[in-house]
Amino acid sequence: MSKKKVEITIGGMGHEIARSKFTCEEIEKIKKHCEETDSDMEAVFTNGLDEVLEDRGDWYECDDLGHFMGGNLSCIIYITIDGKESQFKTDETTIELKSRDYPTFDDGVVISFVTWEKGTVESGDFEINENEEFDIKKLKLLVNQIETTDSIYDLIQELRYDGEPINGDGFSDTTGKAFDVEMDECYDDE
Repeated sequence: MSKKKVEITIGGMGHEIARSKFTCEEIEKIKKHCEETDSDMEAVFTNGLDEVLEDRGDWYECDDLGHFMGGNLSCIIYITIDGKESQFKTDETTIELKSRDYPTFDDGVVISFVTWEKGTVESGDFEINENEEFDIKKLKLLVNQIETTDSIYDLIQELRYDGEPINGDGFSDTTGKAFDVEMDECYDDE
């Protein structure tokens, strides 16, 4: 049976989120550095974390509690078949949520590094039978719900059509729009 190609592109806003556990000792070292250099903590976390905490690396390497990338649920889904493009909203699909709860620790805090990206956050293609019509209800979005100190982010992590995974290209063409560092206060037992 012959097939026809379905191209899918998801465009709009998305995020890259890296989460890591930091000890109160590390937070104090960063605070002391900020006082000595008259800089703010977010600047250190954004650029220069590896200079203050030598074993940490850049923010995107601080992902021992997870590293997530994907479009959010306000994105538009573009489907192209035989050169004809159709647009859909994510709420027209089937959505499956997987929660990534915010971990807590007695001996430190979670720091979440969150970028805001805009552009093509996913693209790929798959085939359906030549006589079959594309059905948006057969498209399933697997969504990670990432909880941070200040927010909950729903990120599209995987696509499936009629139960079959769609191999995508991920963040293929995005522009960074903002960067946030979210953290709780660190309370050492005294």
